[in-house]
Amino acid sequence: MATVTEARFAKGTLTDSNATLYTAPAGVGNYVIVISMVLCNTSAAQATVTIKVDGLEVVSGFTVLPNDSIPVPMMGLVVEAEEIIEGSSGTTGVINYYISGKVVTA
Repeated sequence: MATVTEARFAKGTLTDSNATLYTAPAGVGNYVIVISMVLCNTSAAQATVTIKVDGLEVVSGFTVLPNDSIPVPMMGLVVEAEEIIEGSSGTTGVINYYISGKVVTA
């Protein structure tokens, strides 16, 4: 029987080069469900964000307004075992991110 656990997957600040934010746990039958992603632009200028899941852009060059926070609607996005969530920003050090959801282990 599978076990489901709520968890914070990742938090931090994006850079201007693509970086791994989270790797789903390894194991046959394991996966995660992304429930929430929040992006916060801490600068006085707009900044762009790109988020990839398993190499596929799910947010591409999205502009976050100055001093603004936005929830990214990812309700139910399934990330299989060992797949990664990656991210980057057009401006280093101004976009904070927080990703949470549920971990399902077989």
